[in-house]
Amino acid sequence: MTTGKPNRLAEKLNADLEAVRSDHAALMASQLESFRSDFSSIATSALHTIETDIRFFLSDSRSELERRSETIRRWLTISPWVIVGMASAWIATVLIASGFWMGLMAHSEMTELGLTRIEQSGQTWLTLDPDRTELKTCTMAGTPVICIEIKEP
Repeated sequence: MTTGKPNRLAEKLNADLEAVRSDHAALMASQLESFRSDFSSIATSALHTIETDIRFFLSDSRSELERRSETIRRWLTISPWVIVGMASAWIATVLIASGFWMGLMAHSEMTELGLTRIEQSGQTWLTLDPDRTELKTCTMAGTPVICIEIKEP
């Protein structure tokens, strides 16, 4: 332990140390202020980006929802008419095809049996093939009726 007056070297070292401490404190304060300003700028930029993205997302979602709603409304107004039209067309097609098929079947079946159908003056005539058919009188349930006998070829 030393006693007595401080010498000049100790004072000079203390003064230099105080200057270094002061410079270091000023540098740290400057760096802290720079960090705060940079961080604030980054946070502001991020906030602006997030707000812009959210606004764009909401706008895009709203327009997509409106488009889909409009499509659904359009289908709800058109769809019943389309369904009725398609069902009517299908029924008409089935009826026409059925009539055509029955006509073909009846004609071929009658021809196969040796019968010919003739329509004249609003009347329908049925003629017999003399080689394959013969007109006879039959009895059914005790009642005489006219029958056609068809000879198999």
